[in-house]
Amino acid sequence: MSSVVQRFWTDFLRHADDPKDAQARWYDVARVGNSDASADEGARLILSGHKTATSSLLWKYEASGEKPPAEGDLSILLNGRGEPVCVFETVSLAVRPFDQIDEQFARDYGEWGPTLETWRKASWAYYADECRTLNRVPSLDMPLVCERIRVVFPSAK
Repeated sequence: MSSVVQRFWTDFLRHADDPKDAQARWYDVARVGNSDASADEGARLILSGHKTATSSLLWKYEASGEKPPAEGDLSILLNGRGEPVCVFETVSLAVRPFDQIDEQFARDYGEWGPTLETWRKASWAYYADECRTLNRVPSLDMPLVCERIRVVFPSAK
């Protein structure tokens, strides 16, 4: 963890109602998207409250040996320049096949348009690219880790 991110986390802990609980729920430093521009856009959407859902490919966790997030975990979100912008909590989590993502989740995703159709088209391209790097074949039943998130620091205005 960089010194800037560590200072941000320390500041969050100073403001937390229960710093020991928050420290125990630490998960990761996260970034949305696959480019600096998409990380900036994702951070903007999360901070504004327009993005309250996100997903990741379960196969990526399996390939790396990392554990996926869990309900209650806390993560620091970075923008495209690697600067911390907020701490978010995973409020719910489910693993779902790609083709079982519903309209509400797609809308809450906040990216790629407001419909399931636009979400499927854009996310298929994103996950197909990730599958290629993992030597996997994208499929309608590829497992996605679907998170509902909320910003906990800085506090929502």
